Amino acid sequence: MEFPLSSPSLRRAPNFRDVGGLSAADGKVIRFGRLFRSDMISRPQDDDLETLKRCGIGLVLDLRSSSESGATPNSFWVGQGAEVIAFDVGTDVRARGSFWEQLREDGSPQRVLALMHRIYRSIPLAVAPALTILFNRLADGAPPALLHCSAGKDRTGVAVALLLHALGVPRDAIETDYLETSSRITRRLVTNARKMFAEIAGAPLSDESLQLLTHVRADYLEQAYSRLERKFGGIDEFLAIHAGLDSGKRKAMRDRLLM
Repeated sequence: MEFPLSSPSLRRAPNFRDVGGLSAADGKVIRFGRLFRSDMISRPQDDDLETLKRCGIGLVLDLRSSSESGATPNSFWVGQGAEVIAFDVGTDVRARGSFWEQLREDGSPQRVLALMHRIYRSIPLAVAPALTILFNRLADGAPPALLHCSAGKDRTGVAVALLLHALGVPRDAIETDYLETSSRITRRLVTNARKMFAEIAGAPLSDESLQLLTHVRADYLEQAYSRLERKFGGIDEFLAIHAGLDSGKRKAMRDRLLM
């Protein structure tokens, strides 16, 4: 399935997109203009600014760590009058101190892959508080909503995957949306990441290790799924226990977001 051609795009936030158009429960599709996902949007200009204004986003869920949001506040969205809720999710590679310690010891592709798998197993619980609020707001008729972290890749990727599951989107379509991120990774992002990782890890990383850190893979998302299935019995059970998603709330969300 191709990414919907009507989804807006931003030059300075390449991972911004509308998840509308995805097939969901009961033969319906997600409405366009209701749910967005993105990397960090700081100071949009020109066409990007006009695009964002047209989207009418009124609810922003910030999945970055407190150190990330402190360094780059969500001033733009506050200025636009949106409600911004920050959750201090620090499980991805940009916020987890122990990750860097282990990377300094061994930056091999094998080690990086193992670390990324571990991180993905931890993300569902880390984003559950955000999903709890999001489900409540969507069921009650929230304005267009945006989920974002720094790169819109790991924390946002898992959170959106769980949201799409709640809306009845098939797993293969969820994976397609998740993997879309890799095609939106820019050369500038990889160059900046190479410098940052080299400074923090204490030595340059191989191209293969860098690829594992800056892109997404199907096996990453599968790690999150497998953890939920082993520990909670499935995704639905996890969402019921940790995000308060009961049948009534699920139906209310679908009634408002699907067509």
